[in-house]
Amino acid sequence: MENISIKLDERIAKQISKALKDFNYSTKTEFIRDAIRIKLAELEKERRIEKQWEKLLSYKGKFRGQGRFKSSEEFIKWRENEGSEELMKELRKEHDLDYNSSGK
Repeated sequence: MENISIKLDERIAKQISKALKDFNYSTKTEFIRDAIRIKLAELEKERRIEKQWEKLLSYKGKFRGQGRFKSSEEFIKWRENEGSEELMKELRKEHDLDYNSSGK
């Protein structure tokens, strides 16, 4: 393991101490490691969502002017309604992503 030393504002340190008791963490190190894991998972989720939006925008280019959508405005209206759900299902299937258990 690698050691990392940090300095915290006294207020934050007190909040961590309170959380140790409230959420049954045995050490501050355990609490901080868990917080870092959670943050890294959030960042990864953001990265995946950004990739999904990039893919969604690539579909926009494929659909524009090909019968179904004559303008960006039509595509945006479709995407905000049934299109968003339809495309997100396709992206989840294509990229094996599932952020909720409902299967939407």
